[in-house]
Amino acid sequence: MTAQQQNKTPASIAIVPYQSTYKQAFHDLNMAWLERYFTVEPVHRHALENPESEILEGGGEIFFAVRGDEVLGTVAIRADGEGVYELTKLGVDPKAQGLGLGRLLCEAVIDYFKAKGGKRLYLETHTKLAPAMRLYETLDFTLMEKPEDAHYQGTDCYMEWTGE
Repeated sequence: MTAQQQNKTPASIAIVPYQSTYKQAFHDLNMAWLERYFTVEPVHRHALENPESEILEGGGEIFFAVRGDEVLGTVAIRADGEGVYELTKLGVDPKAQGLGLGRLLCEAVIDYFKAKGGKRLYLETHTKLAPAMRLYETLDFTLMEKPEDAHYQGTDCYMEWTGE
């Protein structure tokens, strides 16, 4: 994180793992983002309505950027098995955008991935989300050919983390 971003991120914001009290915020932040930029697919709706079984029970985690009792952002890391993980469901409240929360949330995912000894971390997104694309690139995600078995129809690119 750059010094400028550190100065913009309020010290009162913490990145915390999933708690059931944040389940609705996970759903709402992601639905708002999906409805604004994409079409809500059944696979999205199922994961957002069932985060415990779809993300947590399989070996993943959900992180939240919180200030007091207010959830400002969220992201998930979903385990696909055999050391393969997906960074997914990144959403930041529009009033908190520009504070560096997306970066902090993604860094929490990368730290989790490394702690688990993961072999491959990927994400699917859309090139029309230019700020997100720039963020992922600065975090050492590299654009790759989208696999045929990609999870989402509404994405046009696939990236893998190539950092250390």
